[in-house]
Amino acid sequence: MKKKLVSILALLMVILMAGTAFVGCGSKNSAEKGNTESASKSQVLTFAQTAEIPSLDPQLMNSMQSAEVANAIFEGLVRLHDGKVQPGMAEKWDISSDGKTYTFHLRDAKWSDGQPVTAYNFEYGIRRLLNPKTSSPYAFAGYCILNGYEYNSGKITDVNQLGVKAIDEKTLEIKLTNPAAYFLGYLSLACFMPTREDIVEKYGNNFALEAENNVYNGPFILKEWKHESGVTLEKNPDYWNKDAIKLDKVNILQITDPNTALSMYENGELDFVSIPNALWDKYKDNPKVKLIMNGAVDWLRLNLNAPGKPWLANEDFRKALNYAINREEYVNTATKGLYLPYTRLVLPMVAGAKGGKYTEECPIDIYPKTGDAAKAKEYLAKAMSALNIKDPKDITLELKFSDSAADKALAEVLQDQLTRNLGIAVTIKLVTYKQKLADDTAKQYDAVYNGWMPDYDDPMTYLELFESNNSQNSTGWSNAEFDKLIEAARTEADAVKRQQYFWDAEKILVEECPFVPLQCRQVGYLEKDNLKGMSRYFIGSDLDFVFAYFE
Repeated sequence: MKKKLVSILALLMVILMAGTAFVGCGSKNSAEKGNTESASKSQVLTFAQTAEIPSLDPQLMNSMQSAEVANAIFEGLVRLHDGKVQPGMAEKWDISSDGKTYTFHLRDAKWSDGQPVTAYNFEYGIRRLLNPKTSSPYAFAGYCILNGYEYNSGKITDVNQLGVKAIDEKTLEIKLTNPAAYFLGYLSLACFMPTREDIVEKYGNNFALEAENNVYNGPFILKEWKHESGVTLEKNPDYWNKDAIKLDKVNILQITDPNTALSMYENGELDFVSIPNALWDKYKDNPKVKLIMNGAVDWLRLNLNAPGKPWLANEDFRKALNYAINREEYVNTATKGLYLPYTRLVLPMVAGAKGGKYTEECPIDIYPKTGDAAKAKEYLAKAMSALNIKDPKDITLELKFSDSAADKALAEVLQDQLTRNLGIAVTIKLVTYKQKLADDTAKQYDAVYNGWMPDYDDPMTYLELFESNNSQNSTGWSNAEFDKLIEAARTEADAVKRQQYFWDAEKILVEECPFVPLQCRQVGYLEKDNLKGMSRYFIGSDLDFVFAYFE
């Protein structure tokens, strides 16, 4: 956990560091020195992640840290790069006229132990994803596959009824319940990566817990995994497209303090770095800074079944929380204006059915971005009356955030606003990122800071998260009409009608608010001048370094 107070000396160092980066291009600062030095270095990329990698088991991954590594050490049937689907382990595929059957033809490829990659590895991986015994947090991703939900929920127990079948070693057939235009891109997700049954059986509960406890078929091999400090990847000499891979080695360090990472970049120790939220106002005008919207929409997930907290099950109380937050003030204070205030679920960059963006074609404007303290108090009074509570201080709410400096700042601003505008007792609990994910899944929270980056360019990638049967929905919220609309969208061929279903469903969700939408996340970052080929895209793994290189 971060120290509560920062020493004056440390603060001065941060200010001096920011001032150096803010100086114009004419000065020979330490970042430029790092660029000069890296020009003659070997093809070794070094960067930092802010949290521990929770898992590298393809079917159990559920974090961006894991996804960034998985994209490099594994390869699925296809690869998603710059938002475009490219052939991966499948060199070609056929799609039936009704859009429900995909037949993939695999290329000659090897695992890192020399064994061939086969269709049976994909069959096993997808079956493992949907096996209820696996308890995969991403099992819902396979519900588009024929009998995917039925098998995962235990309604059927015969795995041969699942719509995935290895015809032979080089041919895989996948049948869908309904046509899904996004399906090919979906297959680039880690949960659909091939998995070796013999390796899973060999290591049992220790499968994929260490670098040596798995095999790899991607552009890189996981050479070393030092938990709580980082991973080392090395180029895979047996990768089918090895000539397109220029990097020899990738060092991914775990550095929870963003100021430390920034200092290391300035000293030439890292090749790119994100700008800490707290320093954004000092860096935003620096011509070397790049800015992207990385696809993340963040919110507080509310546990309607939290023990001893009946107010969370009360819709009026949840509305009070939503009206009580001045999101513009919140992002300006906690992120210096880097994040964008947001009051709904679906990312504004997601495509619409009429040629524009979904959120433009389907507007929802219920909660003002500047908040409404008077309305918040009105809804709180309704909730207190229904619950027979006289004093708002008797209402307690714990905000669970990870223990990074950035998350701590977000939590403190929210705590201040909710306490000031509602008078309720709000506390903060900081835990490791890995523990936060575990507590979220186990429903051990009142309100947990959560977010989502889209797996494909469609409103479904956000809205299905709140279906009653979705493994990501730990809120306890369930709405039959919402479920009906999402299911209708799955089977609707008319794009405009389908979008209307999404719009109606999202309005229900925002109105009943089992979550508190907060922001769209922007990232400001610096990278060395001679680093080329880095891909940043809002779908899938934001950071794709697979084809990066140094000039």
